[in-house]
Amino acid sequence: MKILVTIPHFHNPKGGGAYGSTGADSARRAEALSATIAGLHQNLGPRQAFLYCLHAPVPGRGNGRLLKVNSQAASGLDIAVCTVGDSHLIKSLSMPRGMYHHQPVSADPMKIGFACHQVLQAHLGKYDFYCYLEDDLLILDAYFFQKLEWFSHTFGDDALLLPHRYETAVSEPLQKLYIDGPVRPDFTAKWQDVSDRRELNSQYLGKPIAFERWSNPHSGCFFLNGSQMERWVKSPAFQDGDCSFAGPLESAASLGIMKTFRIYKPSMANAGFFEIQHLHNRYLGEALKTS
Repeated sequence: MKILVTIPHFHNPKGGGAYGSTGADSARRAEALSATIAGLHQNLGPRQAFLYCLHAPVPGRGNGRLLKVNSQAASGLDIAVCTVGDSHLIKSLSMPRGMYHHQPVSADPMKIGFACHQVLQAHLGKYDFYCYLEDDLLILDAYFFQKLEWFSHTFGDDALLLPHRYETAVSEPLQKLYIDGPVRPDFTAKWQDVSDRRELNSQYLGKPIAFERWSNPHSGCFFLNGSQMERWVKSPAFQDGDCSFAGPLESAASLGIMKTFRIYKPSMANAGFFEIQHLHNRYLGEALKTS
């Protein structure tokens, strides 16, 4: 499996803080982007092994007998971090440059996400999955893409599965919070009809599992297989410049795919089946007051 991930990244600490990209905490932003990139490699990439045993050091070969593990891991994982001008934290990332490709783009800073779409299009036909990931999202599930393959095989490529975003804390009354709650149906009604095949049901590992059309399709990310990416590129919604879903950042992540696919998320009873961690706790312990 070959995976291409594009990450829009912008940092302006003097921007007012309405979004994470305009917040003042540069160190936290660099740490989040580093974790996003590292998590992709550590949980999905091919450089994984099982320590079978230790032995006397051999020059140039170390002192461990290693066995290849997780054969379902990606055989190729390419990550493009898209930036505009000097408004980024690439030099502050705590990892080798070989773990990602720095992709400068020409775009309005608020529309870097649409430039990411162009990067995905430029590599059409070369990958099994084409992905868009905001720069503070962490995948921890090694079976993330296997679940996507299972979902499309089970329900068809016109249905698109998105993860629930969540935040975590230790000292708060809640230790895990899913943050993308429903919105008024009329807020997205002109782009999607959530009553159309509202619920999908199947079994996974011998247990019932349900997926629902979500009035709020936003997850800050999307993951398209090759057929889905080709379908999106051929649709009128691709690169139509529409930023009317909340704003340009949200539209880049959600609007084009909302116009093209029926979007599902796991039901609340099994929200953890497909999820992604939001590394900036905007709600848990900050906006949400639980006491």
